[in-house]
Amino acid sequence: MTGFCIAGRRGVRWLLLALLPVLAYGQWSEDEQAERLGVGDPRAGEVAALAAGCPVCHGTPQQTPTPRLEGQPAAYTRAQLARFDSGQRRHPAIAAGPGERDDIAAWYASQPLAAASPELDDAASARLFAHGDRSREVIACVSCHGRTGRGAVSGSDGYPAIGGQSADYLRARLRHWRAGPADPREVTVMHLIARPLVDAEIDALSAWLAALPAAP
Repeated sequence: MTGFCIAGRRGVRWLLLALLPVLAYGQWSEDEQAERLGVGDPRAGEVAALAAGCPVCHGTPQQTPTPRLEGQPAAYTRAQLARFDSGQRRHPAIAAGPGERDDIAAWYASQPLAAASPELDDAASARLFAHGDRSREVIACVSCHGRTGRGAVSGSDGYPAIGGQSADYLRARLRHWRAGPADPREVTVMHLIARPLVDAEIDALSAWLAALPAAP
């Protein structure tokens, strides 16, 4: 990542804040709910997901650091399925054709967010979530994932719900992003955000996010 132009310019990441969505407080309107579900058929998606065995790994309780998919915006889930199909992301058990992606994503988007524990009393993690850390150019989680951690939709882009997500999964992904990609041209905003975080911060933030209440 040495020499990557974005990483070397202080303040550039903060300029991104003006372009990133923030999900407002309150219940979703009908339009917002329709946007989160996308164009798929949730009933067909349930059949396809059960046939493919998705809940075997993504159900709860989970024994491995796999993500919870309930309540994820359909645009985000659909994009991840497309990345697995193209080989950009790799897992031997994950495959869904173009026709199934919309339906599976809509079914998961229609499910209630995963139940969460009472919010942990962790002021440092709460600050990272709400405000980030400008001194290290760490953008606040709310900028993409919404003020309640329920995820957000902006046009065709989906930003995942992280409130109530598996702490093991969050911890693994943050460490993965911090390590950076093999190809510097593939650096993303999450790589830049995670890079300054130390193990103790990642562990604490993951636990705090997992304990965020699912309800608005």
